[in-house]
Amino acid sequence: MLKIVPGEAALVFSTPESKTLLISDLHLGLEKEMAKKGFRLPAYSVRMVERVKRAAESYGARRLAVLGDVKHTVGKVEDIDWGVVPWFFDTMLDLFEAVEVVPGNHDGNIRTVLPPRVKLHPSQGAVLGEGEDIIGVAHGHAWPSEEAIATRNLVIGHSHFTYEMRDSLGSRTRESVWVMAEYDMADLVKGAGYKSSLKGKGKLTVMPPFNRLVGGQPINRSRSFEFGPVLSSKSVSLEGADIFLTDGTRVT
Repeated sequence: MLKIVPGEAALVFSTPESKTLLISDLHLGLEKEMAKKGFRLPAYSVRMVERVKRAAESYGARRLAVLGDVKHTVGKVEDIDWGVVPWFFDTMLDLFEAVEVVPGNHDGNIRTVLPPRVKLHPSQGAVLGEGEDIIGVAHGHAWPSEEAIATRNLVIGHSHFTYEMRDSLGSRTRESVWVMAEYDMADLVKGAGYKSSLKGKGKLTVMPPFNRLVGGQPINRSRSFEFGPVLSSKSVSLEGADIFLTDGTRVT
């Protein structure tokens, strides 16, 4: 069973044996890039640790899965990554019995800065749970594995979707959103190039970024759904998709 943590960009995956907290798009080290643009911010990673801790304690989660874009730098590991990434995950290992990462497009060479006890999955994702209580998880920048697709319950991040609102004076604001839609398994495995006989429908959940400082594309603009291979594959039914703000407000 999947449950959204109210007011947070986080999910709890519950099975009879355990509870796993899912978050995505940490973008650790973003403060350095913003500092170059003239913004002076406190260490935002500390705030994210506090939010993770509150969610874990509220739901009794003993396992953490991070669905990609652990660090903000793309490709190479930079100076800030050597400090903030090990510190963040050492702290997570104090809070959780197990910590896992599915790498995203920002996570080149991430293994070099992760503590050895953190389990690193392939970029194609992983299957969490056992028996009938399973979900597929991936970052979303690469095709998910056939096994993740076959769970009929796929969770990704990557897209940073927002919903743009205007007031009576024309001012615009954007807020992060959850997107939940249906996908066709046969079309998705075909798009990914897998020779598979999978058929039927599955549920896709697109997570908002856990780091609230990152930007996002407005989902209520034309063609904004076409981001990443899954959403661009024509296998996802966007008609009737459920879109929610993180406070639970439904916008479609």
